[in-house]
Amino acid sequence: MALKFTKPEINFREKLTELDKPSGIAGEAMLRAETPQEQFNLIGAGRRRMNANGDMKVWQRGTTGSTTGTGFVHLYGADRYLIQVQDMGTVSTTIDTDVPPTGGFNSSTKIACTATGTAAAGSNLILIHRIEGQDSQCTNFGTDNPEHLTLSFWIKSNKTGSFNVNFENEDTSIVTGGSSADQGYQTKQYINSPDTWEYKTVTIEGDPYSPFAFNTNKGLCFDISLSSGGSTWSGGTPSAQWSLLNNNQRTVYNQDYFASSTANYYKITGIQLELGKVATPFEHRSYGEELALCQRYYFKSTGAIAMAGQSYAASPSIDGLRVPFNFPVTMRATPTTAVSGGSDGLSGATLQVIYNSIDHAILNLKSTNSYTSVWWQGGSITADAEI
Repeated sequence: MALKFTKPEINFREKLTELDKPSGIAGEAMLRAETPQEQFNLIGAGRRRMNANGDMKVWQRGTTGSTTGTGFVHLYGADRYLIQVQDMGTVSTTIDTDVPPTGGFNSSTKIACTATGTAAAGSNLILIHRIEGQDSQCTNFGTDNPEHLTLSFWIKSNKTGSFNVNFENEDTSIVTGGSSADQGYQTKQYINSPDTWEYKTVTIEGDPYSPFAFNTNKGLCFDISLSSGGSTWSGGTPSAQWSLLNNNQRTVYNQDYFASSTANYYKITGIQLELGKVATPFEHRSYGEELALCQRYYFKSTGAIAMAGQSYAASPSIDGLRVPFNFPVTMRATPTTAVSGGSDGLSGATLQVIYNSIDHAILNLKSTNSYTSVWWQGGSITADAEI
């Protein structure tokens, strides 16, 4: 007589978690990973960080900046991070050497109140990072299997309490529900101790409804709200799921008005956006690689202009010496380009940009004199294609 034996199915994942042998944080993360991609990310295979300049080491526009007034303005400090400001007194941004105790960072962005203001309906202070639509495709949004997103960063402030961290699909031409609004997802985060570096991680599910267009326009975006806003920015109800976004959801969780005191500040560094449910250690890149990624959106060259030749002011169609200036990288879009500074070898000569494209500009050295040798040395050229 034949005998047949059967055994119940064994869940090896559960059995491994029951072992007495400690697995550590890394082992726990590996055991909890639900897909091969998450395990691939955890062992450090391949690139993980989607955002540029997360360690705040590239500052092409200068290491200090400031804005004041009651109007809606954009303030830039570290490359690729826009600080949106309105009715916030005077706000400054500077590079700071105060960094977290771990992670290998050398600099942070400090945002400080240098003159107090009065809260108004439009008051807001938001740190924003945008990613092109073509670089947002890896999220698999708009499909049945969208990826989770995890944002991690270090933050320090003299203020404690809750604040907003928001995610957006800013491609209004393609979002579900109409083209007049972004898709948004709002989360509530906390600063627990004053004047102390704290590590934050935020994980959200992906959006199965709204994809990103494959183009160079803005697609995926995340922002960190740093001040309570007026009714325009905090009068709504936040949504912990992807839905049509209204501006009045962006700062609902913020508890304090930033411009109430010149003692108020925030410091931020180590920002990393990646796919999956697990925040992995910050992915460092070389300065050269990080700089090139930033130069796709903004480029400034100092002292790099040198040209000499013959001026032809007598002919209106060829009114000067023209030479191409090649950008170090191909830019996101045709930039706004300008030159400044430098000196000329002929009184009355001026240097101007007469044409630009995504990879070069044409400089024109114009003179009021006809058929005269002329030269130009020094100065700077800037090209801005920020998203």
